[in-house]
Amino acid sequence: MRPNTTGLRRRLARAGQAASGNLRLPVRPAAAPVTVVNLAPNPSFRSGRADGTFDRPLDPDGVYVHPHSAARSAPVPGLGVTGALVTGAGANNDSHIAPGGRDQAGDLRLGMRPGGTYTAGVSVFLPGPLTGALNPYALRIIPGCVRGGTANFHLAASPPARNEYGDHRVSVTFTLPENATAAWIRLLAGMSQGHGEAYWHSFSLTEGDAPVAYFDGDTDDDVFFTYVWLGTPGASPSRRTLRPYREILARTDRRAIADEAARLGRAGAAAEADALVAGLAAQRDPVYRLAAARRLVDRGEYAAARHRLRKMIKTDDETGDAAVELGRLHERRRDWAGAELLYREAAAKRPDDRERFYRRAYMLDKLQRRDDSKKAAGQGLAVDSDLPFDGRAVLDLDVKCFGARREVGLFLAEHLDQIRRQARQRLDRPAVTALEMPIFIYWAQGFESAPPLVRRCAQTLRENNPHAQVHELSDANLAYYVDMPADLCDALGDNKTNFSDLVRLALLEKFGGIWVDATVYAPVALSEPVAAALGDSGFFAFNYHGPYISNWFLAARPGSYVAHLWRAAMYLWWEQRGELIDYFLAHHVFEMLYHLDADFAAEWDKGNRISTRPAHALQQAMLQPYDAADFDRLLSGSFAHKLRYKYQPQQVTSESYLAHLVRGDHRS
Repeated sequence: MRPNTTGLRRRLARAGQAASGNLRLPVRPAAAPVTVVNLAPNPSFRSGRADGTFDRPLDPDGVYVHPHSAARSAPVPGLGVTGALVTGAGANNDSHIAPGGRDQAGDLRLGMRPGGTYTAGVSVFLPGPLTGALNPYALRIIPGCVRGGTANFHLAASPPARNEYGDHRVSVTFTLPENATAAWIRLLAGMSQGHGEAYWHSFSLTEGDAPVAYFDGDTDDDVFFTYVWLGTPGASPSRRTLRPYREILARTDRRAIADEAARLGRAGAAAEADALVAGLAAQRDPVYRLAAARRLVDRGEYAAARHRLRKMIKTDDETGDAAVELGRLHERRRDWAGAELLYREAAAKRPDDRERFYRRAYMLDKLQRRDDSKKAAGQGLAVDSDLPFDGRAVLDLDVKCFGARREVGLFLAEHLDQIRRQARQRLDRPAVTALEMPIFIYWAQGFESAPPLVRRCAQTLRENNPHAQVHELSDANLAYYVDMPADLCDALGDNKTNFSDLVRLALLEKFGGIWVDATVYAPVALSEPVAAALGDSGFFAFNYHGPYISNWFLAARPGSYVAHLWRAAMYLWWEQRGELIDYFLAHHVFEMLYHLDADFAAEWDKGNRISTRPAHALQQAMLQPYDAADFDRLLSGSFAHKLRYKYQPQQVTSESYLAHLVRGDHRS
């Protein structure tokens, strides 16, 4: 067999070319620019008329105004942008506009095409809540189409924007049918004349199934993107283009590029994130390897990401970034000890990075190493400047999860003006109700199907408070009491524990009264002890330390500022953040409002403090053998007792405290 010398000759030839400087390296074809197009030709709802009204209802850059609406182009208060100010015009609440026109036969508006998938987004600013009888689809984006000669005015619908003061962003993803012959998008305000106004602004329509941060051709170019109108400025679609990698690198460093790739990946902009990581790949250094591992995490390839990160830690993790990313993956698996070790290593490499200390402190809390946690949080606080609250006072309160509490405090400080405005507006419009200090209990599935302990607690509450109104709430009747935002319900899903955290605030804000968890045993009438606990305050909760409370038993007088501010803050958190950063989120929000708002603190300080610890004593003993005298001692420690319904059936015996409580046969 003759040896194959062709490959050898080629390699020798290339070596000679390299030595002489004549080697021509293969040229990679330039990557196609990564672009996103906002199909909305007039996203700011500008008008060519002096009075701002819209006179071209079917032009691509025009705005259709429904006869039940009045609309004009106007500055959005306080935001420095232009939008469409919409009010009702008559008694009908079908008040809406349609950018680019609506349901003209045979016309696909805004560049949409049959079979295409699109995401529409828009912001709506409300100077105050809309009032009166609102349309069921109020404050939503509603795409529509015609197919087979039949109009479908509700092809899809976004979640509604929050009906309270502030600027709110909503979006909806939809797919046009293949046989659609017309398509449009309505922005439905949903109020009738005299019942408020809405400013729609920053409208976007992009192809694809992920929301895109708003842009138009007037958006300022930045380090990573350029923005242009595709035709007449303010009257044509606009395009966002990711700059070529070399151009970006001339403006910033590789670490910043990796961070932007991570941000884009989290936002669902996969193509742009991948393009940046591909650019980083030209230099296979730790920055690239970290960015590539993050993209694996974005795609849910956790095992592969862990493998890459472990290799980095062994070889080239001088900054500790790989340890941080791997620590997060250990957290996902609830490996607190493994995550703590990684965060410790990362903090040692970057002692100026407060977040690493806070993450380590959180893991130490999970491991019940309280002193070590407080020390780690203190190390983070030492390099954490310009907090809008007294960080040392928060740390010295000796409560877990300093990092989460700090994060909540920063969010509340940033949005405090909006939270206060929302609370004040609702205080100025109290609910019309004849209820006087009602008592609320809630079991999502209904009390008929509740566990025996829950049924006994509810029965005892009714028996001991015959002159009060005890309202047994469930998912079946909750809507008759309060309106829970649809996006909030979607965000929490089946998490009824945290959903009930918000239900209780909505009830107490609207009606005042007493909230009692379904697992609370209250062996006495509540009116006198609650009045004593409230004192001169409008709000009561059992507490651990200062403003760090329990929320299983709450009482509020009608018009409580604390109840209103707490509700507004919790709702805004779920609207803008939409995540549960810690199980005790509601408690953290209460505490940080106390540190940030003087009126909130003053109302809380007027009340009497009752420790939550005696109220938990019966919970600790409830599965133990029954002793009548000891039961009396436990019951005398509090007018309400927080129990639990989650325990193993084999733990229950017929002569336990729990059994006597459920049977109702305890005798003093």
